[in-house]
Amino acid sequence: MVLEGDIKGCFDNISHRWMMNNIPMDKEILRKWLKSGYIETQKLFPTEKGSPQGSPISPVISNMVLDGLEIVLKERFSKKKVNGKYHFPKVNFIRYADDFIVTGESRELLEYEVKPLIKEFLKVRGLELSEEKTLITHINDGFDFLGVNIRMYDGKLLTKPSKKNYEAIIKKIRNIIKDNPSMKQELLIRKLNPIIRGWVNFQKFNVSAKAFEKLDYEIWQSLWSWCKRRHPKKGRRWVAKKSISIQSVIGHGLLVSLLEIKWKTVKISLSG
Repeated sequence: MVLEGDIKGCFDNISHRWMMNNIPMDKEILRKWLKSGYIETQKLFPTEKGSPQGSPISPVISNMVLDGLEIVLKERFSKKKVNGKYHFPKVNFIRYADDFIVTGESRELLEYEVKPLIKEFLKVRGLELSEEKTLITHINDGFDFLGVNIRMYDGKLLTKPSKKNYEAIIKKIRNIIKDNPSMKQELLIRKLNPIIRGWVNFQKFNVSAKAFEKLDYEIWQSLWSWCKRRHPKKGRRWVAKKSISIQSVIGHGLLVSLLEIKWKTVKISLSG
C-alpha cells in the first residue's frame, strides 16, 4: 500500500515562528526576508505567514522545514524483533520538495499509525495534509508521483508517463503552435525543440514507447493544421511540399533536429 501525501498550501502556510526558532541562519536576515512581502501591480502585499516564493531561498527553506520527517518515521517503524522473529512494517518514505509518498504493509497501518504521525509533524510547522488529495492506494491500482504512473502489472512493477503529465506537455506544445500562426518554420521548430527534448529525456527511462508514439502523432497533426492555416487557398499537396519535409524511421517524427531515443532516430529538414 502507498500513501500519497499532499500538503495543503505548503509554501503559503509554513509557520514563521517555527522557522525563526529552528532554521540555522542569521535570524535578523531571516526575519526581514520572511516579512519582506512582494510587489504586484505597484502594490505591496505583506507576508504574514508562509515562505515567499520566487527566489532560490524559498525551496531551500521549505526543504529544511520538512526535513526530519523521514527520521521520525524510521524511528517509529524500524525493524523489530517480535516473538523471536524480526518484523519490518515496510514503511519507506520518499520526498521531493513538498511531494512525498509513504509505503506500508497495510492500509490500516498507513491510515491509523503513519498518517497521524505525519499530521503531528506538520502541525508543529503550521502545515496540514489535504484530506481530499491525500490518498491511500494499492500498488496494483497504481499512483502518480512526479509525472510518472507507478503500478504493478501481473507481479511486475512498471513506470509510465502519467496521464496528467502527458496532457500537460501536449497542451503546452499545442498552445505554442496555436499562438504563433505566422512564425517562420525554423523559428517554431527552435522554440519547440527544447520543450520536446526535455520531456523526452525526462521520460525515456520509463516505459514510454506508446506515449512517445502518441505524442509524435499529435505533434504532427498540430503542425499539419498549422501549415494548412497558413495557406488556406492552397491544396494539401502544395502545402506539404512547401512547408515541412520530415524523414523518420517510422512515418512521422518527433520535432527535434536530431534526437536519438532508445526506439527511434528522427531528423527534420526544412524546405523553402
